[in-house]
Amino acid sequence: MLEALIGWKPALFVLVALVIATTGTALVVRRREIVDGRPWRATSSAAMFFAALFAIGVAGQIQLGARLQSDGFYYFAYLRSLVFDGDVEFANDYRLLGLGDKAHLFEPTPTGYAQSAWTIGPALVWAPFFGAGHLTAVRLSATNPDVSTNGVSFPYRQAVCIAGLFYALLGTWFCYRLTARFYMRRIAAVAAVVVMSGSFMLWYIVKEPSMTHAPSMASVAGFVWAWLATREHRTLRQWAWLGAAAGLMTLIRWQNALFALLPACDAVLLLAAAWRVSDRRVLTRTFAAGVLFTLCATIVFVPQMIAWHSIYGTWLAVSPVGPQIRWWDPHLTDILWSSRNGLLSWSPVLYLAAIGLVIFAAAHPAVGVPAILAVVLMTWFNACVQDWWGSAGFGGRRFDGTIPLFCLGAAAFGTWAIAAIRRHPVRTMAMGGATLVLWNLTLMSAAQDGVVRIGESTSFGETSAAQARAFHRWFGNPFTYPASLVFALRNGLPPSRFDLLSANRFLGDPLRPYGRVDLGVDDEWLIEDGWHGPEREGAITFRWAASPAAVLVPLDHAAALTVQVRLHAFTYPGWTTQTVMLSVNGRAHGPAAVHAGWETIEFFTEADAWRSGVNRMKLEFASARTPAEVGLGGDARPLAAAIDYIRVQVR
Repeated sequence: MLEALIGWKPALFVLVALVIATTGTALVVRRREIVDGRPWRATSSAAMFFAALFAIGVAGQIQLGARLQSDGFYYFAYLRSLVFDGDVEFANDYRLLGLGDKAHLFEPTPTGYAQSAWTIGPALVWAPFFGAGHLTAVRLSATNPDVSTNGVSFPYRQAVCIAGLFYALLGTWFCYRLTARFYMRRIAAVAAVVVMSGSFMLWYIVKEPSMTHAPSMASVAGFVWAWLATREHRTLRQWAWLGAAAGLMTLIRWQNALFALLPACDAVLLLAAAWRVSDRRVLTRTFAAGVLFTLCATIVFVPQMIAWHSIYGTWLAVSPVGPQIRWWDPHLTDILWSSRNGLLSWSPVLYLAAIGLVIFAAAHPAVGVPAILAVVLMTWFNACVQDWWGSAGFGGRRFDGTIPLFCLGAAAFGTWAIAAIRRHPVRTMAMGGATLVLWNLTLMSAAQDGVVRIGESTSFGETSAAQARAFHRWFGNPFTYPASLVFALRNGLPPSRFDLLSANRFLGDPLRPYGRVDLGVDDEWLIEDGWHGPEREGAITFRWAASPAAVLVPLDHAAALTVQVRLHAFTYPGWTTQTVMLSVNGRAHGPAAVHAGWETIEFFTEADAWRSGVNRMKLEFASARTPAEVGLGGDARPLAAAIDYIRVQVR
């Protein structure tokens, strides 16, 4: 009957996917010994609560226009190709999905296939929803010819968005269950909801649910919960199921394999204890458990290996269209605190959860220490990725697998905070009062700056924005501490300058051994004294410089650099040739002549003139005259030269 309705290929693929999903569910509810020592039963209140969350999530997706987009296209290509074509040759799928203009995808692989740097796992877990989308498309196409049944029309695309919401809620349930093993259920529930809603995860639930982050988080949450539920007396069968769960989470997102560190720590402790007392039986059993875990994980991961073999001709492959992994060049500070999608600076709730994870580890070291090690390992890995900021993603999206561990940390922090408030009510009151005093001080600053006109009605939105700017000017973003404070002390700048100067360091990417200050376009964060307002001459933007004119040059590391300056001199009747000296951190270079027309002059500098961090560069001209004093109008600005850009490049 099902085959007659939707065709044999979709029916077969959905059946296989349902078997996989059923197997995964069996891992969750399999036996009494896996679930907190008693059978798991979903209460009616919990079912109603999650049904309400599901309805809210669907409404959020509709409101925010959630759709298949970004990397979701590439995961979807797996699903569409497997169901309709029975292969992993994506050339036609890419074209159907509107990706035909991306030439790099169509560079033939060794087997002649189109390129793919993405995983097959999301296609497998999306498959039941894709099948429902197919049924919907068949029904709609009978009355609406614009709805196709070829696997790429609206019902198919939105089906994977619903799948993302479903797996996000499933992951939230697992996060609650694992957190409730250590903390009161109400605290566990609040921790799970707050971490999920207060972090980057919410974006990938209601705005971009076709990305892999929701099923990835859910699979890791299920794995962590199963690890915790079985760690006291884990049987060989449970080791096997745990290995299968590890294979599934790795199938969905490859770096999730790092969370296998959690049971690996258990095995290491068992082996160490058995070695000390020469217990050969425990040694043998633990070694067998490790082998069984690895074998089951590998078996579940086989679909990806088969796909790699079909696409690249090898069972293990690294796609040339994926980002490079630079193992010994991690951007650790950036990935945590940068304004460019820093994990903690973009999701402050995770900052508190990270502190809580340390508190949790102190109370439960057998669980907390491996959890911290797993987060540290994931941080190192993500910091080594070429685009460590996650490209055009929202927040620290590649940390989706750490969310379950951060739920433990959030619960620990909340429990500690509640106890601290009860122990120190006066201090708590003082802190609350200090917050209100700070609010008043920022309001006074807004009034002083003229944003708030005293005695007149005002927009609280504009007033609050001015208050936020004042707070940021004084303190920067508190959730970039301690990185921004260290930056401020090293460079002699306020912490607020950390946001742009640290995140946009020149020479930070080996593929871009240069940097450019484009005067007149979004340059306020790089210029200091000596500059006039931005101007335009045709397609050229520039600023007039007085003398001296200073710029900040943020560098990832010191190097021998060529400094290029594109400029022309301010000319007037009877002018003489202008000259300019370049000063880098007080070291002079030049002089060089500056002529009447646009030209590019170069200065060659040595590595010891520069430093890692913010460098101060000055252009010192021989003279600066005002148009008024040379008979060219009433302009009283001192002008030495017009600067188009300043560019530094590794020599």
